[in-house]
Amino acid sequence: MSQNRPDTAFRPKRPPPKDLSAPQLRALRKELLLVRADVERMELAEATFELKHAVTHFRWLRFLLPMFGQGGAKGAGIGLLLRDHPLVGSLLSLLLAKPLRAGIAKGAKPALKWGAVALGAWEAFRIWRQIQAEKREAEDTADAADGDVGLAE
Repeated sequence: MSQNRPDTAFRPKRPPPKDLSAPQLRALRKELLLVRADVERMELAEATFELKHAVTHFRWLRFLLPMFGQGGAKGAGIGLLLRDHPLVGSLLSLLLAKPLRAGIAKGAKPALKWGAVALGAWEAFRIWRQIQAEKREAEDTADAADGDVGLAE
């Protein structure tokens, strides 16, 4: 009985990698990487196309992201610039991604803390103002009641 497995029985025999020279292996690896990059690029383009068509019925998204527009003057904004000049998009992404995330994360904690303090102070002031208004109303009603009693006597 032969030792061929069913999944390799019909594959053509090729020389083992040790029979290929180093330059041939490098050329083969390079071709594989180029093909993989092309496939990933096509998958990204397809996913972008599907995303655009999935969200084009959200009209508010067109105002936020001009590249989701239907073309013409409205859609010819930053999306057209980034499509025509991919290096600009890459540079913007590189420059903005890390600093924005770091800045937002760094500024979020103090903003939340001072926002909570400000909210607490505002609520305390509002309650104090409400108490003062109730005291004035009570004094006014007491003065009015005393004035009515004085007139009736």
